[in-house]
Amino acid sequence: MKSFLMVLALAAVARCGEPITCKGLLMPVEQARMASRAQGVIAAIKDDGDAVSKGDVVMELEAAMEKLQVEQQKHVLTLRTFEWNSAEELRKKNVVSQNEGEEKRMNLEVAKVQLAQTEQLLDRRRVYAPFAGHVAEQLREVGEAVDEFVPVLVLVDISRLRLELFLPASKIRDVKEGQPVSIRVADLPEKVFQGTVEKVSPTVNAASGELKVRVLVPNPDRELVAGTYAMAEIATP
Repeated sequence: MKSFLMVLALAAVARCGEPITCKGLLMPVEQARMASRAQGVIAAIKDDGDAVSKGDVVMELEAAMEKLQVEQQKHVLTLRTFEWNSAEELRKKNVVSQNEGEEKRMNLEVAKVQLAQTEQLLDRRRVYAPFAGHVAEQLREVGEAVDEFVPVLVLVDISRLRLELFLPASKIRDVKEGQPVSIRVADLPEKVFQGTVEKVSPTVNAASGELKVRVLVPNPDRELVAGTYAMAEIATP
């Protein structure tokens, strides 16, 4: 009887320690369809496969008029600053009234606002990368006219990927955030990549009876390809 109970205990331990295997889709952690913030004609745009850093200009519209407006407002600001400084000197000598000095100060403040407005209008003719990555798809060409909020390119970061898995509902207590995951892909059968359970859905899909699990997979050498399938093996306690 004692031997029989030991066999049952060992079998239970083996079952608890069995890894969970599942097939899932590799996707970029960060992906964005970048859109124009203004109407105009494209003067420059990044090409497919181009690498960009966070904050880089990935698309720029023709902006000759906007640049002239900025220069004009800079000169106006210089003039208003001179007028206000002169008025201050004269006010100290009681040559001009307090009201005249205040008027010059207000003109200066308005000039500052107008310059900021023209600089913002110029800046809206550029699209900046919100994160470091690569251009996955160029959607528009140089010379094309685009409208506001029209997508111009797709930017992805493939240095980290996310593997989406759908497990049977019975596994909801077997998978926890932080658990290690071994990942294999068909085109690199001899290599094992390591990931970590990033998120476990707190509920089960009533229609499919499945549990959604997201696995974070570092991909610093870009060996894994986004949009392809991979086999995951989740280690269980």
